[in-house]
Amino acid sequence: MERSVTRTTRWVVFASLLSPLAACWADSPAPPAGETSAPVQTADDCVSVAKEQPADMPVVEKKSQSLFKHASYPAAWTAAQESNKPILVYVTMPQCSHCTKMIKQTYEQPDVDEMVKGSFETLEAGRYTDATLVSKLHVRWYPTTVLVGSNNKVLDVIEGYVDAKTFKRRLQLGIASAHSNAPNRK
Repeated sequence: MERSVTRTTRWVVFASLLSPLAACWADSPAPPAGETSAPVQTADDCVSVAKEQPADMPVVEKKSQSLFKHASYPAAWTAAQESNKPILVYVTMPQCSHCTKMIKQTYEQPDVDEMVKGSFETLEAGRYTDATLVSKLHVRWYPTTVLVGSNNKVLDVIEGYVDAKTFKRRLQLGIASAHSNAPNRK
């Protein structure tokens, strides 16, 4: 009996790892209560460390290169200091159908595209290519959009696929929050 339970458990774990939905779930546990709005530390702490993708994961091209301006978090943070705009970090992973759907049906909508490009310093982070940043942001689901103020505090975490109307509203709230929390500069 014990042996069949062990085999069944192994099979369920193996099947869940191969299912399409499992590709969009994070392996990491949820952050402790109250840590969702924790600061991202400093720009130096968030330098992404390249990590090789598993051999069975294909290399995915950055399809939305023009939407996401910066190649690293420190570059986005430096630009945010100069422009006084919040940072939008879009966290994705290979073979994630919800990530692709989010780009095509939400980010590529003209009003969302205009708001993202005009109001944020943007960065696309990959689960494997930017593992350190993804870990520091406590990403649990894919895709995840994290809005970070120019003061390096997390303003909002938008987990999973979100339709364009809802996403635009969350971006507007993030922009308002960023401007109300921004240090006064003279």
